Amino acid sequence: MLRKYAIILWLSMALIPASAQQTYHLDIKKSKVLWDARKTMGGHYGYLLFKSGSLGYTAAGEPTNGAFSLNMNTMHSTDHADAAGNKKVDEELKKEGFFAVGRYPEATMVVKEITRAGQSTNFNVTGILTIKGISNPIEFMATIIKKNEIISAKANTTIDRIKWKIDMQPKREAWDFFSAVKNTVVTDEIAVSLNLIFTAD
Repeated sequence: MLRKYAIILWLSMALIPASAQQTYHLDIKKSKVLWDARKTMGGHYGYLLFKSGSLGYTAAGEPTNGAFSLNMNTMHSTDHADAAGNKKVDEELKKEGFFAVGRYPEATMVVKEITRAGQSTNFNVTGILTIKGISNPIEFMATIIKKNEIISAKANTTIDRIKWKIDMQPKREAWDFFSAVKNTVVTDEIAVSLNLIFTAD
């Protein structure tokens, strides 16, 4: 009889991991994306806010996947000292030549896999980033720390604007010197920093 109960207990514990997986929700008021699009002369930088986000944890306490939605209408530059200057940059970035926010008000990132690097709090993150309806794989390192029921995650990476057709000039029959210069003075790599907070609520 004792052996029978032991087997039942073992089976019960074996079933716990599947049901004990937990989803943590992004605190969109405390989380943001910092972006830095440097030009050869000066540069623009600012932030972008989330619409929603989640991070999945296994029963063993390891982050495993996630999904995020970015509100492209919240794109805001902060490199100018005056509000008018920043507003002008914001309006330009939301136009068709850049992020085409009117047609694509949302960007998404689906995290497919999160792998811990040794015993550290550093993780390799892989997923799919979709901007302007264009999806490309993305991979970066992130620091993820879980303390009680609050999770903080930080990461620094870059995205290649060419892959998402950001500031891609339409093909012209005649070569346009000024448009060509405009397209080359923006660096291909856009620096991105993630500052994220998740809660169990």
